[in-house]
Formats: sequence, structure tokens, C-alpha cells
Amino acid sequence: MTTFPDRITVNLASVLTFGAFAALVLNAMFGSLAALTFMFCGMLLIVSNPARSVDSLRRWWFVLLLPAYCILTALWSQFPTNSVRYGVQLMFTAMVAVVITGRLSTATLMRLMFIVYAIGVVASVAFGRTGAGGTWLGVFGSKNAFAAHIAVFVLIAAALTADRDSPWFLRLCALGGVVISGPLLILAQSAGATLMVLPCLAVIVLTLVTTRLSQNQKLFLLVMLAIAAAALALVVLVLGDTLLAEVLEGSGKDPTLTGRTDLWATGLGYIAERPLQGLGYRSFWVIGFAPAEELWAMFDVPAGAGFNFHNTYISNAVEIGLVGLAMQIVLIYGGALLMAAYTFARPSPANALLLALQLLMILRSFIEVEVFFEFSIRSIMGIATFIYALAGLLVLRRQPSTPAPHLSHRGLFRHA
Repeated sequence: MTTFPDRITVNLASVLTFGAFAALVLNAMFGSLAALTFMFCGMLLIVSNPARSVDSLRRWWFVLLLPAYCILTALWSQFPTNSVRYGVQLMFTAMVAVVITGRLSTATLMRLMFIVYAIGVVASVAFGRTGAGGTWLGVFGSKNAFAAHIAVFVLIAAALTADRDSPWFLRLCALGGVVISGPLLILAQSAGATLMVLPCLAVIVLTLVTTRLSQNQKLFLLVMLAIAAAALALVVLVLGDTLLAEVLEGSGKDPTLTGRTDLWATGLGYIAERPLQGLGYRSFWVIGFAPAEELWAMFDVPAGAGFNFHNTYISNAVEIGLVGLAMQIVLIYGGALLMAAYTFARPSPANALLLALQLLMILRSFIEVEVFFEFSIRSIMGIATFIYALAGLLVLRRQPSTPAPHLSHRGLFRHA
């Protein structure tokens, strides 16, 4: 923590995390410098307080089992060099996520994420461009990337607007972000992003409502939500395909999700061949590998352009098998359940945001691949959410009669 003569306190961990996040979120603007900037800021974050870094890594060592397993797949990978290289990079990314949870509060993380994502929004409005069919790409490579950015931004802005502990000018900017996010999603012409962001916004609103309810009222609301969720799940299981087809047809989209169903069928075939161990981490989409080359050609995608199976479970199971996929599911769904429990016990805008982002990750996991790979802010947030929630619940368990410590005491900037 550094204090300047004007009595503004700067948190070094916040600054370094901001730099790391900015590099990842705005990688379309930074280009090849994004990974280098992230590694530089991440390494400085780790070594700037080695005692706390080691303590965090020792305490949450089990979340590093996933990248360790990815490295291990080099033993049977058809491209072992890739598995080791990218596995090590994923390990570093996971370590940075663990260290962040030990250095930053959830409220601080929310504020710096808003600033980072707001930069992307402002840059997109000022210097953005349109793609085929008039879709708005912003400063990103595709409309899907731009829509995903706006979806996350609106959730952060909504949560920050409701955070009474944040500076008024930051909350005012967040309110403006909520207002402009709707038109920007429309410009992106992404029906999926729009539909997915609505239940996530509802999570934030419901969390804020529960702060005014008694414990019994919150319990009643939780039961009603569980019943509604079960009913919705039943409807999706029974009528999911029909409803999806109607939604896609009504929005003018391809019923096959632009060929994703063909990709999924191909991926399932490879999973059936090697179900437990997979082909090896990052060993399918490799230039020169005939099946990958065939799919790139089929979908008119340049070889090595970062294509995937557009489904987290299928894509990752192809490479790391059902064993590795099980580890990922624990982090994804375990993080959501743990954060839901912690948010229920200690409702706050920051906790609500983490829960909403985890829900968004789950919803997008069925049509996109956002986790777990190197230099990915969504991967970092997935790991961080799991740890924040588990740490909070452990505090509540140890001190059942004492209010949990307020998590916003270390701000991105704070007046002394």
C-alpha cells in the first residue's frame, strides 16, 4: 500500500491486477503484447508480497490440480510439447487467480473490472467498426466477442450502481454503463447474449432485494426460486429443442447454431474413442492434424485461427477427457453453488456480481468455450469465485455468531 502527499492511497495489488486484467480484456487492442503484459503484471503481483502469495497458494492448492492434470496429459498427448507449454501457462494463470483472492477484496475487484470493461466499451464506441450485415464489432474481432464483453459489462455496471460503498462518481458512471449497454447489445445483433444476460441481471436484483428481508423471508424466497428453477429445468429437458428452434427461427438465426450441432457430433465421436484421458491438453486444434484441418476447411476458417467445438464440455472432454472435465465441472458448478450459498448468507453487490458472472459462464458454456485455458479472464474469475465463496463460508462457519468481516476494506483507491 503506497500513500502519496495528496493523501490518496494506492493499492499496489489493485494496480497490478488492473494491468493484468486490462491486457486480457483488451487483447484485441494490445495484440501480441497482451500475454506479455499479463505475465509481467501477474509475476509482479506474486513477488510483491511473497509471504501472502505463498500462503494463498498453500491454502488453495487443490484448485491447481486442474492445470497440473493438463500438464500430465503430455504423457499420452499426440502433441506433448503443446500440452506442456499451454499447461504451464494455464498453471501460471491459475496461480495469479489464487493470489488475487488473497490480495483483493471482492468489492475492489468489482470496481477495477468496471474500469477495465468500460475502457473497452468507450473504445468500441469511439473507434469501433461494423462487420457483415451491419453488426457492430467494436474494437473486437467478432460480434460474439463484442456481445460477450457488453454482457459482462452490464452485469458489473448494475452491481456497482447498487454498491453504496463505492465513490459516487464511479456509481454514476456505472449507471450510465447500464443505460448504454442495451443499445450496444442490440447493435451486436446477438440474441444469445441478450437472452443470457437477463437471468443474470435478475440474480443481482434478487440479491439486493434480499438485503431488506428477514431470514425467514429469505428462506421462503429461496424455496420459491428452487421450485421455479426445477420447473424451468423440467421444461427445458422436455421441450428444450422445440423452444430453442422457435427462438432461433424468431430471431432469424440458423437452427443448427451456425453449424455447431455438426461440430458437437464430431466432438462426441472423439470423446467416445478416448473417454477418460482425451487426446491431450491443447492437442486437437493443431496445424497439421488432419481432423482439425478438415473442420477448419469445412467451416471456412483459416487454419490455426483458434477454432473450437463451441461447447465447453465437448471441447474440453475431447482434449482432457472426462477426468479433466470433472475437475472443471467442480470449479464451474461448485463455484456457483458455493457463491449462491455465501450470497444468501451475506448479500452484497460484489457477491451478487460474482454469482451472476458464474451463472453467465454456465449459460454460455453450452454454446461457447470460455474456460479453462491460459491468459483468460473468465478462467481467472471462475477460479476466484470458487475461492472467494469457499473462504467466505469458512469464515461464517468459524464465527457463526459474529458478522463476517466486510470485504471492501481494501479499495482500488481510497481517501486516507
